[in-house]
Amino acid sequence: MKYYEKINSYVRISNELFKEFEKVFKKKEECELVFLNKNNDKVSIKSKILEFLNIDGSEYMDTNIGTRIRLDKIVSLNGEDIGYLNHY
Repeated sequence: MKYYEKINSYVRISNELFKEFEKVFKKKEECELVFLNKNNDKVSIKSKILEFLNIDGSEYMDTNIGTRIRLDKIVSLNGEDIGYLNHY
């Protein structure tokens, strides 16, 4: 596997981190998400989480503004760094 393929490979998130995403989803409130796009640039959006998906072994969330985000690319939720929740 080449280096650039490895950095784009999905990295499973921890159960604790997924539970935080679920809490926000269940509240059906708008949240602020900061994530890395395909170019690894940070993008910030405010949106509601519509659903979670598993596509070819990678986990995603869809938002009400039409953005699909791979869960392992999210770096901040509601202004808080979420790295401490991810044990992998």
